[in-house]
Amino acid sequence: MPLGEIERLLQNEIGLHSSTVGSDTVRHAVEARMRACDISRVEDYRDVIRHSRTELDQLIDTVVIPETWFFRDHNPFSAFSEWLQESRRGRNTPTPLRILSVPCSTGEEPYTLAMCLADCGIAPSQAHIDAIDISSVNLAIARNAEYGINSFRSHDLSFRERHFDAVGQRYRLRDDIRARVRFTRANILDSEFLAGCEAYHVIFCRNLLIYFDRATQHQAIDNLCKLLVERGLLFLGHSETSLLKDRPFTAMAFPRSFGFVHRQPVDQPEAVPEFKKPRRPAYPPAPASQKQKPTMPFAGVRPETKPHDNTRRDSDPLQTAFRLADEGHLDEAALQCEALMKQDSCQPGPYYLLGLVREATGNSSAAEQLFRKAVYLAPDHYEALTHLSVICERKGDKQSAQRFRDRAQRIQATAPLRHIEQ
Repeated sequence: MPLGEIERLLQNEIGLHSSTVGSDTVRHAVEARMRACDISRVEDYRDVIRHSRTELDQLIDTVVIPETWFFRDHNPFSAFSEWLQESRRGRNTPTPLRILSVPCSTGEEPYTLAMCLADCGIAPSQAHIDAIDISSVNLAIARNAEYGINSFRSHDLSFRERHFDAVGQRYRLRDDIRARVRFTRANILDSEFLAGCEAYHVIFCRNLLIYFDRATQHQAIDNLCKLLVERGLLFLGHSETSLLKDRPFTAMAFPRSFGFVHRQPVDQPEAVPEFKKPRRPAYPPAPASQKQKPTMPFAGVRPETKPHDNTRRDSDPLQTAFRLADEGHLDEAALQCEALMKQDSCQPGPYYLLGLVREATGNSSAAEQLFRKAVYLAPDHYEALTHLSVICERKGDKQSAQRFRDRAQRIQATAPLRHIEQ
């Protein structure tokens, strides 16, 4: 079947597994490109992309639909900002810092990292960001650095006042932030991906691996590990953390940052500083001159040599479950959620977290039902709605995906900032 051959070609080229996005998504993209090329037969279009790198890239750009915004999932950026401030305090500070964002999509993530650097007082000469994506269209948008309202979904938009200029109905990023990021087209699955580059102190690779099959996921992780210094930081998407099981990584003790420290052998010196004092995450980080004395506890990086303590308990059992999931102990988190649901079947938090766990282990069907239950119990559960929109998009149910997305955006536009477990 020609469509099946095209799906296999996309999988070989960019690691995209049709089961994660749905065959309908691939089919719609193929049909759109066929119309653009004035081709009526799928067989003919298959032959075109076999021999035309340009058209294959156009198809990839059509299939890979970016869903991103500035300071998306704020906790990773708060953890990154805390780490930056610890680095500035002194011990073995790596200079210049090397940071990688892959895939960078249309630029919102690497530019967010650049804003964190600026707001923490890190000079351009002290840090550099490489931003990588496979889509030439995405990279063109990123380099242009002009964004519409959809890229600004955070509750606190003070960063926009500091770093953007209004241009009609859009916002243009200021040149001092743009200059901190270098954009490059590359494929994370290439065996020579960034070969010869100096290793990075921080890598952000969030919500890419969920589109790969298991073998391809580990291939990508292998490539990232080669690029990360000892004690460097790796940030993944919440559904991807289980991929680091049995690998030399330790979870950061920053709630829901999904950041991990690359462990080093005992006889090697630290490449990056370790957190020492409790601090408060800043979201979005305010300029260094405006920072207030922190009050919220921040535990920092858990020592690598300390084994997981199954006897430790937080005051809130749901917090315990979230902590276990953050640290990659998905089976234990699931058991905790199931116990909580037996105690009180009307609380949305355990259903939401168990949905995350099921999604992380590849059981999208169970995850969907759990997210739907969370939304039934809490109709304004923003996070469950966003996950439902993604799951429906993958299934090819675009109408439901848009409905859930619209509901989530309405909630985010009106609700105060809150933690996802509430």
